[in-house]
Amino acid sequence: MVKLSKILSVSRQRMLHGKLAILLIFLAICVIGRTAKADTSIYVFDPNQSTVRRSGGIAGLQKTFAVAGQFHLIVDLEAGIASFEKVDANLTDETGSIYGQSLDEIFNMTGLSGTIIDDTIIQFEGKTADGTESDVSLKLTLGNDSAQLTGSTTPPPNSADMFLYEIDAVAAKKYDGGTGEPNDPYLIYTAEHLNTIGTEPNDLDKHFKLMADIDLSGYSYDRAVIASDTNDAELWFQGNPFTGVFNGNGYVISNLHVRGLNYLGLFGKIDLAAKISSLGMEATDVNGIGEYIGSLVGWDEGNISMSYSTGTVSGTGANVGGLVGFNLGSITMSYSACVVSGIISVGGLVGYNIGDLTGCYSAAVVNGSLHAGGLVGYNQNGSIITSFSSGTTNGDMSVGGLAGWNWGGVITQCYSTGIVTGNFDVGGLLGSDAEGHVTYCYSTGMVGGESSVGGLLGYGVDSNVTNCFWDTETSAQTTSAGGTGETTAEMQMSNTYLDAGWDFVDETVNGTEDIWSICEGTNYPRLVWQIPAGDFVCPDGITLDDFLFFLEHWLDDNCDSSNDYCQGTDFDQSGTVDVIDLEIFFENWPAEK
Repeated sequence: MVKLSKILSVSRQRMLHGKLAILLIFLAICVIGRTAKADTSIYVFDPNQSTVRRSGGIAGLQKTFAVAGQFHLIVDLEAGIASFEKVDANLTDETGSIYGQSLDEIFNMTGLSGTIIDDTIIQFEGKTADGTESDVSLKLTLGNDSAQLTGSTTPPPNSADMFLYEIDAVAAKKYDGGTGEPNDPYLIYTAEHLNTIGTEPNDLDKHFKLMADIDLSGYSYDRAVIASDTNDAELWFQGNPFTGVFNGNGYVISNLHVRGLNYLGLFGKIDLAAKISSLGMEATDVNGIGEYIGSLVGWDEGNISMSYSTGTVSGTGANVGGLVGFNLGSITMSYSACVVSGIISVGGLVGYNIGDLTGCYSAAVVNGSLHAGGLVGYNQNGSIITSFSSGTTNGDMSVGGLAGWNWGGVITQCYSTGIVTGNFDVGGLLGSDAEGHVTYCYSTGMVGGESSVGGLLGYGVDSNVTNCFWDTETSAQTTSAGGTGETTAEMQMSNTYLDAGWDFVDETVNGTEDIWSICEGTNYPRLVWQIPAGDFVCPDGITLDDFLFFLEHWLDDNCDSSNDYCQGTDFDQSGTVDVIDLEIFFENWPAEK
């Protein structure tokens, strides 16, 4: 390995020297030709510290108003200028009545010219737009996350009957940048930023991007943080659902602690247009005494992708899931490793599913009473595709390793390996099935119960279970309401599945989508999407055998789609297996190795 390291080091140095000059020229061109981007920030006035004082007029009386609202500030540091892009703020008197002119109408803020004086001060000058030609002079003093706005209007000479306005206002920076638009999302860095989303109903249709891990251990909530149910007395959701986009950006929100009734999680309810992606929820502790309880979302009608949850989720009612309580939307490439407990429709990932799950998995420990499943508690007319579960599931009735109850749903290319125990209608894959369509699935976990217990399916009514298998040895069950029982040796042979039409890699008779892969004699089939980059050869997992396989392709320079980019060793698909690919390989190397 020492010699190999030296060879790789020299090889890389030569490449770097050869490309350094070109890279520097390219960077210089980019810098010279770059157009500076002006920054836009939103500030929210604090009504308790923001006032406008009106004086003058015919009667000469003074009156003070509170300022509430926000403004959009554009700052172009390179040009040394700034402007108020938008001002949405009003004045109210001591009775709560709104003044006849808005803040922008009084000071013509959006019409002023701003000059950056130094790092903290911007001076705005101009005239009012009300026809009086009054001068306006405002000074904006910026802090880390706040701003103070002071200044006044000055009427022209010989205009004693005109009003003079003076402002002294304090505003807090809303989030940490961005405007909430698709190409300029609000930037979320802190717990305070996250909490602000929940207090701003007008922002629930905006775009957000998480910019750091956030620890919520200093907070405790009695309802969802964002888009919460606002009236516990009403049966259905009362409030504003989230309809925007939340990009977790690969960061983690940890230690969410919620004790409440219904629609609990980070989000209470997300609507059809909503999207949540690339977000981790770790060490969650969510507990409800009602329905629709999850670590991420209580009620989902939107799209969730590349997200996960760990911790505990519990409820004394129905529809409790490790990630989502109730799903009518779509969830893709997401997982849960929570401890989940509830009464009715309890699932490791989703409690009650009417939507679509694709490429998901659960390693959750699930405890329920009626309809408890390792991945989904109750699947009604929903679809579960290329997904699996591996955790332990325990319940009373309709208990399954993948789903507790499947009513009219489609479940295909899925599997379960976890232990399943219950009393009635207990199955390794499904506890109960009615009019469902289950194809190309298998289960291997031990199954135990009292009545209607099956290796794959416990109880079925008008079930359509085809080309599915269970391990008669590891499950301790020789019968099932659906599927075909096989020995462990048979379950670990590709022909068992190929003869039933399963689509595997390196074959085209059963399809070309390459859904499954198997290391014969050592393991059961695995879904191709779950195999990590660098796991080239059997046995499963990235080992020295895989490294040796990689070395066999070292410096191959004919990699393209025809040879699957040198059998997958050209990770970046550059055409050559080189140092960059080696780095990628070791990024996936297990830490314990």
